[in-house]
Amino acid sequence: MLNASTNDRPNGLPAAGSSAAQAALGIPSIRSMGLANNGARRTIRNALVCAGILFAACSQAVWADDASDSGLQEVTVTAQRFLSTVQNTPISLTAVTGDQLDAAGITNIEDLAKTVPGLSMRSAGPGQTEYEARGLTSSGGSAPTVGFYLDDIPLTPPTSSQTGKVVIDPNLYDIDRIELLRGPQGTLYGAGSMGGTVRLITNAPKLNAFEGSVQGTLSDTEGGSGNGSGSFMLNAPVGDTLAVRVVGTDSHRSGWIDRVVLNPFPQEGSSSRGDVLNAPLQNVVHNVNTEDLASLRGSILFQPNDDFSIVARVLYQHMHMGGYDEFDDPPGSAHMATFAPFDIAEPVKDWVHLYSLTATWNLGFADLTSTSGYFQRHETQTQDASESISWFSATSSPYPYFPTPYSETDITRQASEELRLSSRGDGRLRWVTGAFYSDDSADWDEYGASNGAAFLALEPDGVVFNGDLYNRVRQYALFADGSYKITDQWKFETGLRWYRYETISSNVSNGYFSPPPAPAQEFSISQHGFNPRFDLSYAPNANLTTYLSASKGFRPGGPPGPDFAPQCGGGQTPAYSPDSVWDYELGEKAKLFDNWLSINADVYYIKWSSVQETVALPCGYTYEANAGDGRTYGPELEISAKLSREWSVTASGSYTDAKINHPTSAFVAAVLTNPTPGGIPGCPSVSSCSSIPILNVPKDQASLSLVYSTNVLNGYQLTARVSDQYVGQAYDQAYAFGLVLPSYNLVNARIGLGNDKWTTTLFVDNLTNRIAELTTNNTQFQFNIPQLVRISTNQPRTFGAEINFRF
Repeated sequence: MLNASTNDRPNGLPAAGSSAAQAALGIPSIRSMGLANNGARRTIRNALVCAGILFAACSQAVWADDASDSGLQEVTVTAQRFLSTVQNTPISLTAVTGDQLDAAGITNIEDLAKTVPGLSMRSAGPGQTEYEARGLTSSGGSAPTVGFYLDDIPLTPPTSSQTGKVVIDPNLYDIDRIELLRGPQGTLYGAGSMGGTVRLITNAPKLNAFEGSVQGTLSDTEGGSGNGSGSFMLNAPVGDTLAVRVVGTDSHRSGWIDRVVLNPFPQEGSSSRGDVLNAPLQNVVHNVNTEDLASLRGSILFQPNDDFSIVARVLYQHMHMGGYDEFDDPPGSAHMATFAPFDIAEPVKDWVHLYSLTATWNLGFADLTSTSGYFQRHETQTQDASESISWFSATSSPYPYFPTPYSETDITRQASEELRLSSRGDGRLRWVTGAFYSDDSADWDEYGASNGAAFLALEPDGVVFNGDLYNRVRQYALFADGSYKITDQWKFETGLRWYRYETISSNVSNGYFSPPPAPAQEFSISQHGFNPRFDLSYAPNANLTTYLSASKGFRPGGPPGPDFAPQCGGGQTPAYSPDSVWDYELGEKAKLFDNWLSINADVYYIKWSSVQETVALPCGYTYEANAGDGRTYGPELEISAKLSREWSVTASGSYTDAKINHPTSAFVAAVLTNPTPGGIPGCPSVSSCSSIPILNVPKDQASLSLVYSTNVLNGYQLTARVSDQYVGQAYDQAYAFGLVLPSYNLVNARIGLGNDKWTTTLFVDNLTNRIAELTTNNTQFQFNIPQLVRISTNQPRTFGAEINFRF
């Protein structure tokens, strides 16, 4: 089992910044915090060395012509728009079937991400997750670095809103598979896929088959209370040409984080929080971070003949959380709580509607596919800004606290259309070409107000901030991708995507933390370019594929933003440029011993130009900027093996070295404004700064699963599974740059008994009850202060039982 280090992060943050940094940036100085260094890498390195020895030994074996029926399962994918298998597709790719997800007890993509090498995330709970791959963090900029698709509909539009990079948390009941593509996928999947693409493929309706399933789960969370969920699927044919499939889920997850109200709230210093543990207690609201989810997914298949079909899909999902999966630091993880001077709830509500229509027509030489989609997401959030607003607006010490609920409403809409033509057959030449269009818009509204007497003396109408930011992005693209078998063993692939973006944004604001009243500001930018890819693969037989590839990824920039508030020195928020990457990769996929063992490994090097990064200001605001050029590299490894007919094991690991290796002088000055003892590795001073770590990228990741399965009791199958997921140290940002997130392990165990009709399973998640620090302040849309950091965390130890029935 892998061991995680438990480095502690300092609770306090340093004081305000220097005039040198102000001059370098032309804005108020940025406060920074030094980075701690953790050497927890030996586990991954040893695993990679052992894997290399294992591969070298196994490669001396005789390659088998056909896989044994009792060998590993082959997963069919369409990552390159053609039917293939993971082992035969010459790109870095992980695919997991719906049955495999059920067997592992994985109910959301966040849990799956911990098992995929090179894939990381920033999360504050359900519906609040950003996915990242190979060190290409999305902490900066307004667009994601990992694309997210539900079937063929993109759900990560490049829009400037709080949800612009945060994907929905779709229910995973009754899906066909999930494909996770690593490396730039800009040729087929566009700008939002600079670091990779996640594709969730649902089960299509089946003709001439009436079937269904139900699932029920009950569990209890330590420090919380009971959880429960129920799901169903029904597939019904209507005649010979029509079929309907309906999937629904209703679930409740208890909370485990308390809201503690103190009166009077302790006074704070310039950079340190008061003693909240010994302040007078007024009220405690227990387990505030509950989650309730209702999801309904329906699809209709019309197939009058073998050459033509239409599939219509609809998704409705509503998620309501009582609060974030976050605790205050200080006092830290020993107290699963947020502390506040007033009893102000922080609910999150998220509505998702998705409609799509896919038509496929066999033209003989090719398949013509049209995919039309409309996606709408409506999210509302409220945060308690009493502590931060009181500190920033204080004119004397001690200063009063103002009750300040601060709310945000995000409404994102996207209409998209893709028309593509894909060649048929398995000839030497295979190709796909097409066109893509999308119209994305985001309306981002913020409103905070206080009725505190002291604040009303500063702002008579009580408005802290009232802002409306509207952003619209139109995207046009043409793409072509193809492969040619030079010989039976050698194959060359190439692709090219031309794209154009047109962005229009406007904003208006008022309030105490707003610039002086002015007419609405409007901005527009347009960008265009090309994303190419090249791949050369060699497959001497059906059991080994090797490949060498180069591909480009792109992310759009952003227009100038609203003016800074007077507290931030005024002046307009600057525009920022696009960033792009070139990914160079060498990889192999091998099947050995009649497919009882598979070893997939790769090593990559990525050059990242004009890295988009978030800059945090001492006045509590943030803005986006280009921090300089960066690079990221590392190996990735996946091993699956059947040790016997009863025992099987899967293991994965990755090491990611991600740095801004040519930072701009302005960004360096900002980061080093208030260095902490020990400084930042590779960056001791402005004049001698060789590199800065890229935020939110764990150095080491690994996972290990051991499964035992055997037949018992005349037709029943007993299955037991234990898994361990390790995530290494990373750096993050709240009020200052460079907070250390310690490494952690999460262990899960399951045991089930069943047959082809029903299965009963007992499980325990987070067996060791590990408290993981996932990210810092990634939901903060109000003002950051130096005294307080909010840390998002995972669910404590949870025991439960699950029953599945199929008919």
